[in-house]
Amino acid sequence: MKFEQFSHKPLEEQFNNREAIEFPGGNVEVVDIDPETKKTEIPVLVAPGWTATAEVFKNNILTLAEAGRRTISISAPHGIETEEIENFPEAELRKVAAVTEILEEKNIEKIDAVGHSEAGIYLTIAATLHPEKFRNIVFVDPGGMIGEDKIENLSTRFSADTVQQIINGIKDRKLIKPMTKIFSEAGKSISSSPLKSLREVLAISDSQIHNLLRGLKKKGIGISIIHAVDDKAFPMDRVQQIAKADQLDGFYSVKGTHNQFVLKAKEYTQLADEALTALESKKLNKNKNLESV
Repeated sequence: MKFEQFSHKPLEEQFNNREAIEFPGGNVEVVDIDPETKKTEIPVLVAPGWTATAEVFKNNILTLAEAGRRTISISAPHGIETEEIENFPEAELRKVAAVTEILEEKNIEKIDAVGHSEAGIYLTIAATLHPEKFRNIVFVDPGGMIGEDKIENLSTRFSADTVQQIINGIKDRKLIKPMTKIFSEAGKSISSSPLKSLREVLAISDSQIHNLLRGLKKKGIGISIIHAVDDKAFPMDRVQQIAKADQLDGFYSVKGTHNQFVLKAKEYTQLADEALTALESKKLNKNKNLESV
């Protein structure tokens, strides 16, 4: 399938000019924003978390595009049909397939990624299976980084985080609009397949990615984490117990709850952009040092 090249239309117009692509087992809606002036030729993928879509991350996507990054995102809450691979949950492999198929469709050889929540799990799996496709990854409040978990505990923590978001929204009315979008898109995704949604929650509670991150770093993929101190879904103290220097290049502690990346999109996405730039610089400096030896 061939994609038309953008003629540098306004960024929001490009966001609205999405294309739905049909694959076995599901459709993938693709956002591709190509700014006229780019800071890097490597695109960045904004990967949504559980039940989320590109619409939820609109302001994040536009902020990265405004920063000079060709920005791609997908809406495929339950992924697409794929083959089973031992040791990886099928629910996450469906989302891995959605990512890798879109990269192939768009002839993208290498990409950076910013992944929120559950996306931390399926991006890690995607990079493990296809390390040549990924340059740098910034995980925002990622799943799979708190050690052993149980679905009932995960559900309780997500509920507590949601309550805190609502309380914060009562105090700061500017949070209501993005919060409503999160809940609205989640409702659509869950109602489209309650069983798949449940399997995804099970996969999140069962997944641990820290050992895989260690392998990705050894292969030269830059890895940073941005994590909110008041994230009740994936508590900061548990993440800090798991995260080690041999897994990561950077760790950024920020204020807020689990969905702060969406609720304060511009501020937190600018940090994600800075984290990507730092990873790029670190890699560039390393290459220069190797050349000088």
